Amino acid sequence: MHLTMNLLVKNEADIIAENIKVHAALGVDSFVVMDNGSTDGTVAVVKALSQQYHITLIERPELDYQQSNWKTEMARIARKEHGADWTIANDADEFWIPRQGSLKDELSKTGSIISCRRRNVLFDQHAFDAQRPFYTQTNCVQYPVLYQKGTERKTDQMSIMLGNIHGKVMVRSLGMLRIKGGNHRAWHAWGWWNQRHSDNITVYHYPIRCKQRFLNNIQNRAQLLEKGVTKMGDHYRRWVGLLQQDQMDCEFKRLVLTPEYKSCLLDLGVIEEDTHARDTISAILSGAMPVVETSKNNALQPA
Repeated sequence: MHLTMNLLVKNEADIIAENIKVHAALGVDSFVVMDNGSTDGTVAVVKALSQQYHITLIERPELDYQQSNWKTEMARIARKEHGADWTIANDADEFWIPRQGSLKDELSKTGSIISCRRRNVLFDQHAFDAQRPFYTQTNCVQYPVLYQKGTERKTDQMSIMLGNIHGKVMVRSLGMLRIKGGNHRAWHAWGWWNQRHSDNITVYHYPIRCKQRFLNNIQNRAQLLEKGVTKMGDHYRRWVGLLQQDQMDCEFKRLVLTPEYKSCLLDLGVIEEDTHARDTISAILSGAMPVVETSKNNALQPA
């Protein structure tokens, strides 16, 4: 089983290296990275990593947002050029962490789609202000707030980070028809028959790590909307609106945890402390955790 991870990125220089290193250690054999016009050095980081890992880099600088088309394209490249049996369409701020073993332990020659739970990870206020590494944070949403659909654009009195978020999927290359936007689901020739859920893999999501990088991301989304892009989540439309109204400082108070805010959410069970991702990522990046043995053309050999 050859597992390839596909990454669609823009201005992710602060996290892309950790993403690739961690997933290579957890069983990913190769990577297809599509850069959508980064200006912060992301491309240089990926090119440097390609000396150590098997990476195909595609530069796609167009001011556009063809998420489903591009991720489907990368999945097909992964199969044709990397020999991928399975693919994961990922974002740079998402880390697929198995509770036990390797990501590849979930794969089979007869499967189609494997869905995995995804959890938002929130920063403590002091850690956010001090710009501590994202993986040091252990505040995970346990029981999300079930906001009514469309609430993001109707009221300020909510936190996007506490809302319910869709999981992600791993897809068997043979029979794959299309990766849907966001990689929350896929179309597969026999997905109706044998797709399943993994209880072993959790996708830890770190979308808000640094105030300025987050603001830059929302400014990019504003440019896409101005250009006429229509397929974009309501949470991004909310943030674009708040940015234009100069209300993002108020929004940050809903997205990061003051001691009082954290205490209340812990008491209600909305969030919990989950140290598994922190411990796993820290061990890999420090070299304390041995890497998973992968296939002959594995990601730890020079590209």
